[in-house]
Amino acid sequence: MAELGRWNIDEMKSVNLPQKAQSAFTAVTGGLVDADYMPVLYVGSQIVNGTNYCILAVQTIVSAAPEKRLVKMIINVSTNGKASLVSVSGVAL
Repeated sequence: MAELGRWNIDEMKSVNLPQKAQSAFTAVTGGLVDADYMPVLYVGSQIVNGTNYCILAVQTIVSAAPEKRLVKMIINVSTNGKASLVSVSGVAL
């Protein structure tokens, strides 16, 4: 049920990520149990100590009353190929 003043995330569809970003996304989200993530926008990459990928995703909190919100995920793939989740932050709508 919609709450007054709150945006409802309705019919966003999953986006196809570039192969390296998809591999990193799968690696960092595959073992998470508190939330599910669906990528909806690939923002881009940044060369740092390895590569950062920025992805907008719909986060669904796993609970009796699932809650969805739009989040920005930063995922790093180190120079040795290890993927790690740098940050997940809510996107203001």
